[in-house]
Amino acid sequence: MILKQISTPNLNFEKSWINTKKKIKRLNNFNKFCLIFWFLGPLVLLIERDPSDLWITLIAVLFLIRSYIMKEWGFFNQTWFKLAIGLWIVSIISGLMSTMPLFSTWQGFVWIRFPLYALAVQVWLGLDRDIRIVMFFMMFLGTILMCFILVLELYFEPMFPCTNPTGMCPKFRLVWPYGDAIPGSYLSKANLSVFCVLVALTVSIKSKKFISFFILSIFTLIMSFLTGERMNFIARFFSGIISCFVFKPLKKRIILLFLIIFGALILVVINKPQLSYRYTTEFVGHLNFNSGNWGAWRGGLQQGLEKPLIGYGPSMSRHVCAEISKKEHWLPGKNYCGNHPHNFYIQLFAETGIFGLLFGSSMILFIFYKCFMNRKSVPDCPISSTSFIIPLMCFFPIQQFGSFYGQWGNIFIWFAIGFALSNVNLDKSSLRKNYE
Repeated sequence: MILKQISTPNLNFEKSWINTKKKIKRLNNFNKFCLIFWFLGPLVLLIERDPSDLWITLIAVLFLIRSYIMKEWGFFNQTWFKLAIGLWIVSIISGLMSTMPLFSTWQGFVWIRFPLYALAVQVWLGLDRDIRIVMFFMMFLGTILMCFILVLELYFEPMFPCTNPTGMCPKFRLVWPYGDAIPGSYLSKANLSVFCVLVALTVSIKSKKFISFFILSIFTLIMSFLTGERMNFIARFFSGIISCFVFKPLKKRIILLFLIIFGALILVVINKPQLSYRYTTEFVGHLNFNSGNWGAWRGGLQQGLEKPLIGYGPSMSRHVCAEISKKEHWLPGKNYCGNHPHNFYIQLFAETGIFGLLFGSSMILFIFYKCFMNRKSVPDCPISSTSFIIPLMCFFPIQQFGSFYGQWGNIFIWFAIGFALSNVNLDKSSLRKNYE
């Protein structure tokens, strides 16, 4: 019943659910297990980082085993994946030449599990459109579950009211269900496709069902705002703006959506002044040369300039930043030495040098290019039409990131990238004919 209510001519969940059940029955036990295991991903990602990492790693390993058994390696020739291999090799070499070779090499070596997962989804698990739509529904379910978990957190552990005039309350960010301030990453990275499609359907479909998608879009956006994660909310907000224009938009609907979104955000800010402080005064304050944000970037830039060819090794920033900071440098400000430089591109420069930066940046560019150029490969599909927004926002250069070689950030990002890449080809034969 629910599937029928949210189905549209362009995205028929009910039909795809029925078709997928039939297709699963025809699969052998190995593929049947792997597909069902993949469907559980959005729920596994709600648990914790280690189960989520194990889930992604198992899919990557199973994909390698399958490729070896079937001797099917042609899919590995895609440009974006070859660039990922290049970055992987540079990371290993850089790790071996670091001052902590065992630690750094291992950090670089295991990173490949994330591109492997994305490739597995693109050319194997997510190849069929009905199956992708069922996975999209699981992502939608995960999004709604996360939002209601955050509603419960606000009820049982309210961060408001707060009388501190600076807005810095004892608790000013949401952390359920992880115990860490990252639920916004789940909403705005792992399941970003859900929000993009909800917005695209809101401004495009002519039936009254658009009201349901409209309410869901507003609800999930407000919950992202309430998490207090600024960059994730900004990425989600601008993803919604782009989504308004990529799938048969109705101009009056766009205007209505914008007016209500801005109105809803203004009401939230009025009632939650602490968030107003966090998203305005505090945010602007972090954009100067003496802030922690620039300080983290400065530390990475200094490391890269000190050792530009090969860098200091994957995940070595935390170990070398303090020592490097003692040296005088022409960069303005002072270094903030955290666990990493908080920017993927600066971290690649610091830890793998110019070669790692070139391979990594090129890999990201080709992922975006593939999604953008093939966004209409599945006609009249809002998921495919909005797929290019995912790599654009997940890898947008001027933002704060987690560690490039870390767990949580990579899990959320590559989960989303895998799903985005799976939407750019109609079938297996077309993928074989069109690697680029």
